[in-house]
Amino acid sequence: MNEQNILIASVGGQGGLTLSKIMANAAVRAGFSVRTGETLGMAQRGGSVQSFVRIGQEVRSPLFSQGTADALLAFEGVEAVRSSPYIKKDALVLVDPVVKQSITTLTKKEKYPSQEELLSVLRARSCNVHVVEALKEATSLDSPKSANLYMLGMFCSLTGLLPSEAVERAIDDVLGKRGQLALEVFRSGIARGASIRRDR
Repeated sequence: MNEQNILIASVGGQGGLTLSKIMANAAVRAGFSVRTGETLGMAQRGGSVQSFVRIGQEVRSPLFSQGTADALLAFEGVEAVRSSPYIKKDALVLVDPVVKQSITTLTKKEKYPSQEELLSVLRARSCNVHVVEALKEATSLDSPKSANLYMLGMFCSLTGLLPSEAVERAIDDVLGKRGQLALEVFRSGIARGASIRRDR
């Protein structure tokens, strides 16, 4: 298998780092080599967070260059656009249209872009962009903190990169007792990804 470069874009508190840990754990369980790394914003909660996940047969470095990401999992629109220079033209892009205002938009110094503007930028960079209401779906299952796992379920279903059994064991490993509802959310994301595949 060629190395797969996955970028997770989020703000602090959305579970991007937890997601990268679960993906890495699942990749090892599936027999792959994996490396992760991240760049963190100024604040632990509310700052920009980029998590790099590389999966392959013999991965040596955690980071990758712009234009080489095979997938982008983004939990906020502006963060998706901020990370979009990393993606390939055919990269799988999953983006939750959640709005997280910054101090500059809250004080009206800048205008928060519309969803249409954000998607236009993403679609100019990739032909494979999907809007995923992960937070909404996870909230409907009484587990809003598991929005990251809804997105992971879709990713696994659409790419086939990580076996669901390995991911479920990784969720249990990383989250422990907190993982029971998370598993349900993950499986719901798998089902949504399967419906997208059927509609293609």
